[in-house]
Amino acid sequence: MRTRLVRIACLFTSIAPAAAAVMGLASSPALAEEKSTPAQQTEGPGSSVPAEGPKAGAAPPPAASKVAAPKASVGAPKASAKKKAPEAPPLPPAPARLWLIAPSPHGPWTLRIDNEGERPMRIPADVRLLRLEVDTLNKRTKKTVRCAAPAGLKPSGFPERRALLLAPGQSYMEHFDPRLLCFGKDEAALAGGSVVKAWYGWGPPPKWSKKPPAAPFAAESTDHPPAFAPAPGLAGPTVVLSYGLPHEEATETEHAGDAKTPSLADQTAQPQDDKAAQPQGDKAAQPQGDKAAQPQGDKAAQLQSDKAAQPTDDKAAQTSADSSAGEAAEKRVPSDKDHGAGPRGKPIVDANAPRLELTSDPWSDAATPRSIVVRVSAKNAGRRPMTVAIRSRMFEFHVAGPNGETICAAAPPTGAVPRDLFKTLKPGASVDVSLLLREICPTDTFNREGLYEVTATLHANEPGTDLALDAYTALVPAKNTTLLRVKSAPEPFYAAAPRAVPTPKPEAGQASEHEDHDP
Repeated sequence: MRTRLVRIACLFTSIAPAAAAVMGLASSPALAEEKSTPAQQTEGPGSSVPAEGPKAGAAPPPAASKVAAPKASVGAPKASAKKKAPEAPPLPPAPARLWLIAPSPHGPWTLRIDNEGERPMRIPADVRLLRLEVDTLNKRTKKTVRCAAPAGLKPSGFPERRALLLAPGQSYMEHFDPRLLCFGKDEAALAGGSVVKAWYGWGPPPKWSKKPPAAPFAAESTDHPPAFAPAPGLAGPTVVLSYGLPHEEATETEHAGDAKTPSLADQTAQPQDDKAAQPQGDKAAQPQGDKAAQPQGDKAAQLQSDKAAQPTDDKAAQTSADSSAGEAAEKRVPSDKDHGAGPRGKPIVDANAPRLELTSDPWSDAATPRSIVVRVSAKNAGRRPMTVAIRSRMFEFHVAGPNGETICAAAPPTGAVPRDLFKTLKPGASVDVSLLLREICPTDTFNREGLYEVTATLHANEPGTDLALDAYTALVPAKNTTLLRVKSAPEPFYAAAPRAVPTPKPEAGQASEHEDHDP
């Protein structure tokens, strides 16, 4: 029994490798195809028919070709790689130059783009694509303020309506208010000594990106193939804001001062010299000497003889001298009536009387004309209380914008204000009123996008006499203006198409200065 078990174990040990080999060969696709050939099907261990060899000129069996092909491809040498086409030389940069002319911190400023090349170019003529970086000078609050048009006002893509073709030697120039970009609290950065860096257009691709810049472009060639590389944006030279006024305003101020100075000098110098020299000399020399030298008895005789001897011209001269001397003395010595009342002819001002001061918000940013809101505050700046009626219909607004000037008039007095609408304002108390300008102004006042300056005036015209009240009435203009920015409106930001102008030539003194400060 033990011998049989040993024989069976040895038999299984000898059969296992053969079975594994048979299973592996059966699983290979090449051998499976070889088994399916007619030659291999007819050939068997007990067959007496010999296998036919391949005929002359016949193609090899498909199984054989599939098995032999990979071996031939592995051993065959690699084909030579295709030669790379020679790379084209890089295009020169766009010959567009950006200028930012800022004669004063408060504007207006000028945007200018020059075509300094020899071929035409295409640019977007839109100041809303301008971005500013303003570095303030104050060391304590030194910071960088970035100014740009808001999303609703800035074009999202290339503004096709503002596309402008610049020929060689042409420029695009546009005057703008820097507060359009530096709006609200950012306006405080526009001060003397601040450093301004300008960028026009769209940002370049990041430094780590290997892709070429994609449209839209701030400057691109109009030729095909292009004469220069397109530029997503243009960088302008650094500008330092001045502390003074623009040249034109300073010149006007100087001329106005020169015109007023002679008149004031003539009024203060010439009459005083005549009055102080002639009357005082006559008084000090002639009358006092006669009084001291002549006796009282001879005084009447001397006067009569002098009157008879002097001609009429001397009498007139003496009379005019005496009258001028008397007027000078009256001016030098104030009377009891004028004492403490100030200059003659001016009324007395009660500094403690109740009075209104009107102020408005310095800025207001509106998405559409329907959402324009201006907040106005009326304060009792006196030292005594007042009774006053303040209604929204009493406000008048003067609007200066892209379409010109418009006056939004106030309503006339009605005399029908109820008693509970009259308020008593203590000294320092105020009343705040928020007004929708679309309800007060004509419908086409804010039809264009852009900046508006709004000045409010209060017509306090309800005296309250029918209610036995003594209410405060006055015409109170606002102490400041409100800067309003409308992002979206029925009419576009620009009313006319852009146009190119010849590039202005700098003067001899300015040319060397520009060369020194070029980046």
